[in-house]
Amino acid sequence: MVPLPPIPDMFKPKGLDPELLYVECGRCGAPVLWDTGRATELLKEAGIDPLELDSSCFLVTDACPICSNQRKQYTVQIFRLSTSLEHYAPYYGNA
Repeated sequence: MVPLPPIPDMFKPKGLDPELLYVECGRCGAPVLWDTGRATELLKEAGIDPLELDSSCFLVTDACPICSNQRKQYTVQIFRLSTSLEHYAPYYGNA
């Protein structure tokens, strides 16, 4: 077996740039603008690989400076939108 050289960084897959993720306030629905590098930093701290992201992903904060100006930190969740009904569990019941 012949060992292959490592793949140069410029040819490695990078996935979606985390800075391109849409960020929205979960309380008032306003779009949230962050400093450059903030989304990348948060996803890295959460252990989320950029290769797992795609254009269906977005971030939601629990508040924003518009609706809660006293807070200095916010909780952030990542969501993935899907238009396929296969991703939803079927609902059964008597309601």
